[in-house]
Amino acid sequence: MRFIVFSDNHRNREYLKKMLTDNPDIKTVISLGDSEMNEAELTSMGIFGVKGNYPFDPRFPLELILEFEGFRFLFVHGHLFNVKNTLSQLKEKASSVNADVVFYGHTHASRIHEDHDLVFINPGALGTPYGAYLPSYAIVDANDSCL
Repeated sequence: MRFIVFSDNHRNREYLKKMLTDNPDIKTVISLGDSEMNEAELTSMGIFGVKGNYPFDPRFPLELILEFEGFRFLFVHGHLFNVKNTLSQLKEKASSVNADVVFYGHTHASRIHEDHDLVFINPGALGTPYGAYLPSYAIVDANDSCL
Protein backbone atom coordinates (compact mmCIF):
# COMPACT_ATOMS: atom_id res chain seq x y z
CA MET A 1 0.00 0.00 0.00
CA ARG A 2 1.29 3.43 -0.91
CA PHE A 3 0.28 6.53 0.99
CA ILE A 4 1.33 10.14 1.43
CA VAL A 5 2.09 11.81 4.75
CA PHE A 6 2.56 15.57 5.00
CA SER A 7 2.70 18.19 7.72
CA ASP A 8 2.71 21.92 8.32
CA ASN A 9 1.36 23.25 5.05
CA HIS A 10 0.03 26.33 6.91
CA ARG A 11 -2.68 27.23 4.38
CA ASN A 12 -0.37 26.73 1.41
CA ARG A 13 -2.98 25.35 -0.95
CA GLU A 14 -0.64 25.65 -3.96
CA TYR A 15 1.84 23.06 -2.64
CA LEU A 16 -0.97 20.88 -1.35
CA LYS A 17 -2.67 20.78 -4.75
CA LYS A 18 0.67 20.14 -6.47
CA MET A 19 1.37 17.23 -4.12
CA LEU A 20 -2.01 15.69 -4.95
CA THR A 21 -1.69 16.37 -8.69
CA ASP A 22 1.82 14.89 -8.82
CA ASN A 23 0.57 11.67 -7.18
CA PRO A 24 -2.85 10.91 -8.69
CA ASP A 25 -2.60 7.15 -8.08
CA ILE A 26 -2.09 7.51 -4.32
CA LYS A 27 -5.50 7.69 -2.68
CA THR A 28 -4.54 7.63 1.01
CA VAL A 29 -3.27 11.01 2.19
CA ILE A 30 -2.61 11.78 5.85
CA SER A 31 -2.02 15.21 7.37
CA LEU A 32 0.08 15.53 10.52
CA GLY A 33 -1.55 18.83 11.37
CA ASP A 34 -1.01 22.56 11.12
CA SER A 35 -2.77 22.73 7.80
CA GLU A 36 -4.78 25.77 8.97
CA MET A 37 -7.55 24.52 6.71
CA ASN A 38 -10.98 23.40 7.83
CA GLU A 39 -11.93 19.77 8.09
CA ALA A 40 -14.49 19.91 5.26
CA GLU A 41 -11.92 21.29 2.84
CA LEU A 42 -9.36 18.61 3.70
CA THR A 43 -11.78 15.70 3.66
CA SER A 44 -13.22 16.88 0.34
CA MET A 45 -9.73 16.29 -1.07
CA GLY A 46 -9.61 12.83 0.52
CA ILE A 47 -7.25 13.93 3.30
CA PHE A 48 -7.57 12.83 6.91
CA GLY A 49 -5.17 12.86 9.81
CA VAL A 50 -4.41 14.53 13.12
CA LYS A 51 -4.63 18.07 14.43
CA GLY A 52 -1.63 20.22 15.16
CA ASN A 53 -1.01 23.06 17.57
CA TYR A 54 -2.79 25.76 15.57
CA PRO A 55 -6.33 26.66 16.68
CA PHE A 56 -7.54 26.70 13.07
CA ASP A 57 -7.03 22.98 12.65
CA PRO A 58 -9.88 20.64 11.86
CA ARG A 59 -11.61 18.44 14.36
CA PHE A 60 -9.26 15.58 13.64
CA PRO A 61 -7.97 13.57 16.63
CA LEU A 62 -4.66 14.35 18.36
CA GLU A 63 -3.31 10.95 17.37
CA LEU A 64 -4.17 8.24 14.92
CA ILE A 65 -3.16 4.58 14.96
CA LEU A 66 -3.52 2.52 11.78
CA GLU A 67 -2.55 -1.06 11.08
CA PHE A 68 -1.89 -2.49 7.64
CA GLU A 69 0.68 -4.50 5.73
CA GLY A 70 2.12 -5.92 8.94
CA PHE A 71 2.86 -2.54 10.53
CA ARG A 72 1.32 -0.53 13.34
CA PHE A 73 1.60 3.18 12.50
CA LEU A 74 1.28 6.06 14.96
CA PHE A 75 0.54 9.52 13.52
CA VAL A 76 0.89 12.66 15.69
CA HIS A 77 1.74 16.30 15.12
CA GLY A 78 4.51 16.19 17.72
CA HIS A 79 3.97 19.36 19.73
CA LEU A 80 2.70 17.41 22.74
CA PHE A 81 5.88 15.30 22.78
CA ASN A 82 8.59 18.01 22.74
CA VAL A 83 9.89 16.76 19.37
CA LYS A 84 11.84 19.95 18.69
CA ASN A 85 14.24 18.88 21.45
CA THR A 86 14.04 15.10 21.80
CA LEU A 87 12.24 12.01 20.57
CA SER A 88 12.25 10.32 23.99
CA GLN A 89 8.66 11.25 24.91
CA LEU A 90 7.44 10.20 21.48
CA LYS A 91 9.34 6.93 21.84
CA GLU A 92 7.53 6.28 25.14
CA LYS A 93 4.19 6.95 23.46
CA ALA A 94 5.09 4.64 20.56
CA SER A 95 6.05 1.89 22.99
CA SER A 96 2.80 2.30 24.93
CA VAL A 97 0.74 1.69 21.77
CA ASN A 98 3.09 -0.93 20.28
CA ALA A 99 3.83 1.17 17.20
CA ASP A 100 6.40 0.05 14.64
CA VAL A 101 6.52 3.34 12.74
CA VAL A 102 5.87 6.86 14.04
CA PHE A 103 5.08 9.82 11.82
CA TYR A 104 5.40 13.28 13.35
CA GLY A 105 5.71 16.87 12.17
CA HIS A 106 5.93 20.22 13.99
CA THR A 107 9.69 20.77 13.45
CA HIS A 108 9.36 21.83 9.79
CA ALA A 109 12.46 19.74 9.05
CA SER A 110 12.44 16.31 7.41
CA ARG A 111 14.07 13.43 9.23
CA ILE A 112 14.13 9.63 9.32
CA HIS A 113 15.48 8.02 12.46
CA GLU A 114 15.69 4.37 13.49
CA ASP A 115 15.81 3.36 17.13
CA HIS A 116 16.14 -0.41 17.34
CA ASP A 117 12.86 -1.76 15.90
CA LEU A 118 11.12 1.62 15.86
CA VAL A 119 11.21 3.99 12.87
CA PHE A 120 10.50 7.73 13.22
CA ILE A 121 9.60 9.66 10.08
CA ASN A 122 9.14 13.41 9.87
CA PRO A 123 8.09 14.40 6.34
CA GLY A 124 9.18 18.01 6.88
CA ALA A 125 6.94 20.93 6.05
CA LEU A 126 4.85 21.09 2.92
CA GLY A 127 4.23 24.82 3.11
CA THR A 128 6.77 26.48 5.38
CA PRO A 129 10.06 24.58 5.65
CA TYR A 130 12.85 25.93 7.86
CA GLY A 131 16.34 26.93 6.82
CA ALA A 132 17.75 25.13 3.81
CA TYR A 133 14.89 22.61 3.70
CA LEU A 134 12.59 22.63 0.69
CA PRO A 135 8.84 21.90 0.81
CA SER A 136 8.53 18.16 1.35
CA TYR A 137 6.26 15.23 2.10
CA ALA A 138 6.68 11.48 2.42
CA ILE A 139 5.52 8.80 0.03
CA VAL A 140 5.41 5.54 1.94
CA ASP A 141 5.30 2.15 0.30
CA ALA A 142 4.41 -0.52 2.85
CA ASN A 143 3.90 -4.11 1.78
CA ASP A 144 4.55 -7.53 3.26
CA SER A 145 6.21 -6.09 6.38
CA CYS A 146 8.62 -4.02 4.28
CA LEU A 147 8.81 -0.21 4.19
